[in-house]
Amino acid sequence: MKFYGKSPVRISLCNGGDADYYIKEMGWTNLINATLDSGYYFCEIEEKNQKFIDYSYSNFFSRIGNYRRIEDLEEGEKDLKLIVETIKMINPNFRGNIKMSTNVPEKSGLGGSSSLVVSLIKALIKTINVKNITPERIAWMAYEIERIRAGIKGGYQDQWAAAFSGGVNYLEFRDKSVFIEPLWLSEFLMKKLEKNLVLFFIEPRKGDSGNIHAILESKMKQKKKEDIELMLKRRENVLLTREVLLKGDLKKFAELLNEEQKNKELLMKDLMTPKIKKIYDEAIANGAIAGKISGAGSGGCAFFLCDKKVKNKFIKKMNELGCINLPLKIQRLNSMGEI
Repeated sequence: MKFYGKSPVRISLCNGGDADYYIKEMGWTNLINATLDSGYYFCEIEEKNQKFIDYSYSNFFSRIGNYRRIEDLEEGEKDLKLIVETIKMINPNFRGNIKMSTNVPEKSGLGGSSSLVVSLIKALIKTINVKNITPERIAWMAYEIERIRAGIKGGYQDQWAAAFSGGVNYLEFRDKSVFIEPLWLSEFLMKKLEKNLVLFFIEPRKGDSGNIHAILESKMKQKKKEDIELMLKRRENVLLTREVLLKGDLKKFAELLNEEQKNKELLMKDLMTPKIKKIYDEAIANGAIAGKISGAGSGGCAFFLCDKKVKNKFIKKMNELGCINLPLKIQRLNSMGEI
């Protein structure tokens, strides 16, 4: 019998911090993201009467794939640690086939590793006949797998985005506590956002997300006044963004998006790659009203807000600069909590 799990990736519209090191210094943090219907990880598993696990991975974007045989969960390959740790947590007795596929670029800054883990959790829990499992429980399991068992530094955003879905969400983080509020935006506004937002893959992120978070954590531990102040500004900007989105004010949203990117660049200027910075400046010079680089600016994706009248011309110019346009469709509230 086959079982399935699917989880979205996300774009982060504004981010006031989601990791423990930010929470420690600021008391509480927040962000707004949007989960994508157009970017996903999909898992298909099939139990078999055998002593090993056949794992295959297919990336439809990069057109690469690989196959591995896992014969011992305790001696699993390091590069399959997320897969192995998920199996060990959910169903250590599982043996059979696991097929993972995605249409998302690797090292894109869209939360792909968490989406992978959550999609596998969703499939595996069906093999042990668990009933009524909540998205929050899945998110906490994914967090433990990534942050504790696999030892990858990072925050909470990606696990909650992948587990809850639902489109545009406001999240608030306190000590060992995550609050998520789905933003009830009109269908008119959602379609307008989709018509005016453009997503690009620029280049693979330099280094893994854990190393980047280690650098950011070190910056926070230095307790520099200007860094703390920038994060507090970003936190306030998230609250303002929530307000204008609920009002449907795209013009003000664009202003706040520019403010978010400006503060982010100041905080993470030593992590921004020359190419990322050049692409952002070129985008603004060629028709983008506002935009934001994913992650810490060390590569990955970026999205921009532009007038739909110049959208095709803008995309052509960005393609000439080496950017790859990715489809962008935002999930809706009725997708929240899907298993």
